[in-house]
Amino acid sequence: MKRILAYLLCAVTAFSCISNDLPFPVVVPHITSLSVEGATNVEISYERNTVVVSLPETQDLRKVRIKDVKIDSEIAVPGIELKGLHDLSSPLKFTITTYNQEYEWTIVALRPVERYFTVVGQIGSSVIDEANCRALAQVGRDVDCSNITVSSLKLGPKDISEYSIPMSAMKDFTDGISLEVTAFGITEEWHLFVEQTDAKVEIKDINPWTREVYVSSLGVAGLDNGFCYRLAGTSEWIELEQSAISSDGGSFTAHITGLEPESEYEVYAYSGSDKSVVQSFTTDPATPLPNHSFENFSLVTGKDYYKWYNPYSPDPDGREMFWGTGNGEGPDGINGTASLGIVLTYPDTNSAPDGQYCVRCESKSFAGLLACGNIFTGQFSGLVGTTGGKVHYGRPWTTRPKALRFNMRYNSGIIDLVGSYPPGEVVKVGDNDRCHIIATVGDWDYRQTGGSKESPVLVNTSEGIYFTKESSGIIGYGEYILGQSTDGWVEIEIPIEYRSLTRKPTHIIVICATSIRGDYLTGSSRSTLWVDNFRLIY
Repeated sequence: MKRILAYLLCAVTAFSCISNDLPFPVVVPHITSLSVEGATNVEISYERNTVVVSLPETQDLRKVRIKDVKIDSEIAVPGIELKGLHDLSSPLKFTITTYNQEYEWTIVALRPVERYFTVVGQIGSSVIDEANCRALAQVGRDVDCSNITVSSLKLGPKDISEYSIPMSAMKDFTDGISLEVTAFGITEEWHLFVEQTDAKVEIKDINPWTREVYVSSLGVAGLDNGFCYRLAGTSEWIELEQSAISSDGGSFTAHITGLEPESEYEVYAYSGSDKSVVQSFTTDPATPLPNHSFENFSLVTGKDYYKWYNPYSPDPDGREMFWGTGNGEGPDGINGTASLGIVLTYPDTNSAPDGQYCVRCESKSFAGLLACGNIFTGQFSGLVGTTGGKVHYGRPWTTRPKALRFNMRYNSGIIDLVGSYPPGEVVKVGDNDRCHIIATVGDWDYRQTGGSKESPVLVNTSEGIYFTKESSGIIGYGEYILGQSTDGWVEIEIPIEYRSLTRKPTHIIVICATSIRGDYLTGSSRSTLWVDNFRLIY
């Protein structure tokens, strides 16, 4: 968040001739809601001070009406009148002032327009270049480009776009066809092309996971298009059912499931009577989380608290640090709360569901502040005074699990300590505390997220830097929140929902927190969370 006047406040302190001036309190304003006429979705990012408004394609971006806006500070004054009609064809930038502190905000409008251009006998899917107003379709060598039949065309917003040439008149694509498309009084000149290709059926991409694979191919639109696959070394081909195939013109994609990890398979695509070259692929391994049952731990050198690895363990997965806690590792790493005499995370037996040990995380009160028990993939990176801390989240990882399954037990305390909480939330003393478990894989770049190569995501609570599910590095994300005590141990499965099927992860983050708002120093000093037996489901 930008604090534009931070340097000006320093200047006032240095040069003011009024010796009894008091500094203004820092009040960071947040837009907590924005109501926009016709909007299909509104997302507010407090990390970037941005509101993203999604609008239907029939909306004129030059005439967007904001019906209502809510800001979480009564003294906040927007630099412009936000209610009313606005031109959002480009980002709307403005400031919000509290006292004499200015914070820059931006409203961005998104209006995705579905565009397509297909022709009879097309091979593969069309290429739509929105930025340059170009569209390309491919056909076989036996198709006459001077006598093409356009089967579908949409280049502008639905129902309101006007075309200078009717679709039925588009025949001769020898040199391409140019036409004007007008909507909202704005005219774009589009250029349509049809080119011949030698390819009739071809596999373009193979994207193997652990027990499934996505195979993308091109063929001739309108023909019988499909796939056959088999385990390498076997003789019988398996034809994939059509329900597992999605098509876009002459482009078609298979989703083949039920495969075995770390196994080689073969696949080919067909279009009519033509077949592609047979290609092979190997599925990913079903890699488990190291030290997943927390059997490997050892005393910090010269201390009476533990770290969750043991350099002398007979289990190779338990010899190096994978899991970190707010305790820190003291002489063996970086000081955490344990250096202040507050141990939050312990090995415990407590009828552990798997093996001999589990992990017990406790929230406690320290000098009137909440210290939250936790365990996570990564490393605690240092205390910031007595009210903040730094954590590096994440460990190197390349597989794509579908879920995280684990055992837990929770005693939910009554919230007795409230520091702060995220904008738009209200947390009160007397509420039930909630535990929070996160499982996510992503491709975070440590140079952008502030961490290290091993653990790329930096959290620094003293500077208001938190990990949120809006992080752009997230590929797959799942979470579990519970606001009541369990009756003993329970088994939980968190589905991991993928935002991209093609991006490949570089790291995994698993976080277990006794109090969901512990990083805001809010929760119950009497909450306790036990966890054990973390299994990735592929």
